[in-house]
Amino acid sequence: MHIHKPQKIDLEQIYPCPCPRKRGKLKPIALTDAFGCDRCSLLFQIENDGYSLLQLGGIESQQHTWQWTGKWQSIRGNDQKTRLETILMYTVSLLFFALIIVWVLNLKSTLGIPLAILLFTLLGLLIWRLLVIRQRDI
Repeated sequence: MHIHKPQKIDLEQIYPCPCPRKRGKLKPIALTDAFGCDRCSLLFQIENDGYSLLQLGGIESQQHTWQWTGKWQSIRGNDQKTRLETILMYTVSLLFFALIIVWVLNLKSTLGIPLAILLFTLLGLLIWRLLVIRQRDI
């Protein structure tokens, strides 16, 4: 597998848009370090190093970053955080449904109340962790 080195992004050049939906062209915006796509109307800013391009705005809350190697290569910097957040969200959802089942079945056995307390505690800790992750990103 041949890995291409990232190239410095030239503000005078026209690049293809990294957005896979529409085959637009990135054109430099005058007096800025940014590009605009002529089809998807997304804006992209060159990062400080000049080797990466950051998507500004868009529908998705996640920001995407690319490097130019003759074609756009996605940089997976936030991927680890996104996976952790997704796993935590699924876990919180499962715990919530488990709490509903415990409540609906009205379990009064020896495991019912300690299980509900444990699930509420875990649910609170996971929500707190999600809030900490979100706060760190702001």
